[in-house]
Amino acid sequence: MRVIEEHSRGRVCAAFAALAMAAALSACAAPGASDTGAAPPHVVAAPITSVDKEKLASFTQTGLASWYAKSRRSKRTASGEKMSNTEMTAAHRSLPLNTRVRVTNLSNGSSVTVRINDRGPFIRGRVIDLSPAAANELGMKEAGVAPVRIEVFAADQTTKPPVTAAAN
Repeated sequence: MRVIEEHSRGRVCAAFAALAMAAALSACAAPGASDTGAAPPHVVAAPITSVDKEKLASFTQTGLASWYAKSRRSKRTASGEKMSNTEMTAAHRSLPLNTRVRVTNLSNGSSVTVRINDRGPFIRGRVIDLSPAAANELGMKEAGVAPVRIEVFAADQTTKPPVTAAAN
């Protein structure tokens, strides 16, 4: 009898945990997102789909940028390619892979164009993870993080298909 009670209690706890998680996720939905496409740092933006081409062309976001640590070198990115410290690449939570964005360091005004080839960052409050080469160009490598503005421009996009793991 005791085993049955503990099993039922476990099911109730699991159901309660699922409800709590659903409530927490619904509380983090899009409120606070501005018309510029920027969302509060704690809100994970919904992925931009091919249907949202107009939205993609005018996407702008501000927040904190960080850069990949050396330990990521030689690992596969979400696009399937190997992470490189010398490429101008970045990770973003929702922009389509192979999107080219201009990242401007708001502290010093320097900017660089990078290609989104990975997902992240997964640290609260950060909007983009840059490769070491991109971070160096922006003058933020020593500090580790910097306030940035991310802009997608239609002229920066290529028609090149995404790189897949099978292609390497």
